[in-house]
Amino acid sequence: MYNCYTVRDYKFAVIIFAVWCRKSKIGGRKGRVSMGTVSEASSLPPFLNKTYEMVDDPKTDAVVSWSNTNNTIVVWDVREFTRELLPKYFKHNNFSSFVRQLNTYGFRKVHPDRWEFANEGFVRGHKHLLKSISRRKPSHAPGHEQHSGVQSSSVGSSIEAGKFGIEEEVEKLKRDKNVLVQELVRLSQQQQSTDNQFQTVGQRVHVMEQHQQQMMSFLAKAMQNPGFIAQLFHQQNESKTHNSGGNKKRRFPSTGGRKFNTQVRYCVT
Repeated sequence: MYNCYTVRDYKFAVIIFAVWCRKSKIGGRKGRVSMGTVSEASSLPPFLNKTYEMVDDPKTDAVVSWSNTNNTIVVWDVREFTRELLPKYFKHNNFSSFVRQLNTYGFRKVHPDRWEFANEGFVRGHKHLLKSISRRKPSHAPGHEQHSGVQSSSVGSSIEAGKFGIEEEVEKLKRDKNVLVQELVRLSQQQQSTDNQFQTVGQRVHVMEQHQQQMMSFLAKAMQNPGFIAQLFHQQNESKTHNSGGNKKRRFPSTGGRKFNTQVRYCVT
């Protein structure tokens, strides 16, 4: 009984050990596959990952999106792209720098009238193709002359992006200039109005100074000659008496028409 139990127990142990080994191999293969996937994803350049996520996000379609063919990306609104998306994904707001990065990874501008870029490894729904995109290294060896056309295209895109940045800056400077010119005109008009007010006030002050000088001259004469005031009052009284006498004479009725007419003719002659 002892020997039979031992053999049975041995067979059971062998079966358990075989099952355990088989599971270990399968788990090892799965572990190696998952680790390979993770390492493959981590080996992709951050610029390509962020650009793909940005373009593939439906919330950004009004600013940047895939084209109808799903193998090119289109920047529809450069100003909004520069102001909102670049700082969010790349921590800067330089559109020219973003275009240079695209050119560095082999993207090319495929439309003359809009910012549309293409790369064979950048396709919608095929993110695994990003591993086929590699960063270009500058080389001046004679064996790389066949890449001169692609490099010149990249340089052209960078120059065009730089030109766009310069034109935007020029437009901003023009707007600032117009604002400054309007402000200068307003200040000039305000200064002219202020000068006119100063001139009016100056004229009034000059008249007041003349009156003050005349008053001071009168007071000086009065202080030097005490009889000047009495003489002045005497002349004023005589003037009033003469005026009142003239008025009374004109109010007298005439005694006769002929005598009055003779006096008038004599006075006239």
